[in-house]
Amino acid sequence: MSKKYIYVLLTQTLTTSGKIIRKATGSKYSHASISLDKDLNEMYSFARFKYHTPLVAGFTKESITSLGVGHDEVNVKVFRIPVKQSQYDKIERTLEYFKNHAKRYKYNLFNLIFYLTPIEFNIKDSYICTEFVSKILASANIKKKKLWKNRISPNEMIEILHEYEYYSGPLGDYDKTINHHSYEPEFLEKENFFIMCAKSAKQIGILLFRKII
Repeated sequence: MSKKYIYVLLTQTLTTSGKIIRKATGSKYSHASISLDKDLNEMYSFARFKYHTPLVAGFTKESITSLGVGHDEVNVKVFRIPVKQSQYDKIERTLEYFKNHAKRYKYNLFNLIFYLTPIEFNIKDSYICTEFVSKILASANIKKKKLWKNRISPNEMIEILHEYEYYSGPLGDYDKTINHHSYEPEFLEKENFFIMCAKSAKQIGILLFRKII
């Protein structure tokens, strides 16, 4: 039986929010994703659904191309974690559950805002990217004691997973066979300003309502 691996990707995203996160955390990276395949053709995380609408976000499927949005100079760090078949199956089932109930899950904007304070703004069915990835791993008994936490920084993830580091460097050099400029066109679509504001307000309203109840 061939060995099974889970892949975790930390990305130096070039968005404004990514730059703020890196400055606030002192980390080189600002985003985390998880994948079941080496080519990272399908990755999962909590992030924006469209490039120009940062507040409308939740559970989403990503690709290695959409993360860089055509910029080969984006730096990434990839961890390849060896797992038992039972652990692999557990993560696969958990991701499938998230995919089947994707509309329920929201990006926890408030936990990000309060990241550097003692306040934990935990909201039901809401995550930030690093929390989501760490809990997916912990749910399969991978570094559970260290990874099962509501807030975890990219630097903490590097420290915990350092023994599994597989690649570190420019996104464009990870796999030369991938066309880094064929990113999904819908990800870059611009929406009407008022529609964008309405969707953003709705997202914030849902999070506040969940926190209250």
